[in-house]
Amino acid sequence: MNSTEEECRGCEIMEKDAHVRFLELMYYMLPSPYESQEINHLTLAYFVISGLDILNSLHKVAKDAVISWVLSFQAHPGAKADLNDGQFYGFHGSKTSQFPPDENGVLIHNNSHLASTYCAISILKIVGYELSNLDSETIVTSMRNLQQPDGSFISIHTGGETDLRFVYCAATICFMLDNWSGMDKEKTKDYILRCQACCGSYWPVT
Repeated sequence: MNSTEEECRGCEIMEKDAHVRFLELMYYMLPSPYESQEINHLTLAYFVISGLDILNSLHKVAKDAVISWVLSFQAHPGAKADLNDGQFYGFHGSKTSQFPPDENGVLIHNNSHLASTYCAISILKIVGYELSNLDSETIVTSMRNLQQPDGSFISIHTGGETDLRFVYCAATICFMLDNWSGMDKEKTKDYILRCQACCGSYWPVT
């Protein structure tokens, strides 16, 4: 018996079916400990959908229903000119953060979030939605409003943290939509390099 076999003698075998059942439960209804996370519905949905995909159980979800649900969270500007009004027109994290537009179709409270947008587009990609049908130009054009002078990104146009998490979200969104006009890549690269510590790891810089 080699060393690898000896190390694994006491290892638990992953109970795939149990994980699938848990994720399927989360797909239909949030357990009570997660009810306070309603504001993060899209994020929780991303973990559920991607988990089922990894476990080769994506057939457990109604893909068309998932697509319609996710698309309902996208924020749309009243006019193309609004893309330069300083706001971000991505996806809301949940229905509680999504306010209806006024009688002119203008969003009074736009709470689009960069991480929620990353989760939304990732879900759509996983379930096979054709991303070219998405209003991607609105997303990437307005995403420039979130990039800071140092190259970092804030999560929401009303203010928030700036760190590598949101740089990752922004870069992944650009990659999935095949449109890098949503960021200044050189500024982003310089910010990432400044975040590297002497030990080789990365952390936010201010």
